[in-house]
Amino acid sequence: MNILGQMLFIVIGGFVGYLLGIAKTFREQKQKAYEEILPIILKVAYHPEKKDEEKFGKALSKLWLYGNKKVASKMKRAVSILHDPTRGNITKALQETVAEMRKDLQVLPWQKIKPEEVKQLYSRIGQ
Repeated sequence: MNILGQMLFIVIGGFVGYLLGIAKTFREQKQKAYEEILPIILKVAYHPEKKDEEKFGKALSKLWLYGNKKVASKMKRAVSILHDPTRGNITKALQETVAEMRKDLQVLPWQKIKPEEVKQLYSRIGQ
């Protein structure tokens, strides 16, 4: 029974290690996706004259694939405002989206930021 217990411990330990590795890899992929899509989204929001619909569509696709439910919901609101500015303040909506992205990536709860702490979204992005 002692050998069986040791084998079981090794198998369970290996499985837990495997799951942690998958989670770490996905988090890294998510961070890379967010880094790629954020400049495109900000460019469309603050420099509509330079808008590239294809890149914007791809950026949103990546967000829907990698972002959690809260990130997707915040971005849905921001896109809604992009289509009809009377629906709200685009800067506030994007601040909320970026803060939620960061929360999605952070491991520790005290690392999160408040939406109003996300500053300079519109400063010379894409120029």
